[in-house]
Amino acid sequence: MAEKIDWNFVVQALNGPSVSGAGTLKLEAYDKIAVTIAAGATQQVNLAPSGTVSLLIINPAVPDVDLSYEVGGNAVALDGPQVLIGAGAVSLLGGAANLSFTNNTATDATIEILLGRDATP
Repeated sequence: MAEKIDWNFVVQALNGPSVSGAGTLKLEAYDKIAVTIAAGATQQVNLAPSGTVSLLIINPAVPDVDLSYEVGGNAVALDGPQVLIGAGAVSLLGGAANLSFTNNTATDATIEILLGRDATP
């Protein structure tokens, strides 16, 4: 049975324009991951066992430029939540099956990850 994930967002400039969107993704499976990366440590997190990923949300409890993950040899700062909706957006990660998180802050960092995927090839 397919899973449905509803999503929506609104971003508004103060006294200015706004951009919003909403939709529903039909997926075969989803995974919710919560990890704590120790201060000063690097830790690999396995994302999905298989299938096409169509939704990836990486949400640090406390965003910080000194908290990051690596994609294609480049460090991506987790200075805010990162939301990738659609297989095209998720493909920006180059099909990574795992991410290596580095916490260069002085305290442990908690990161939530929500992943939506097809479970069959």
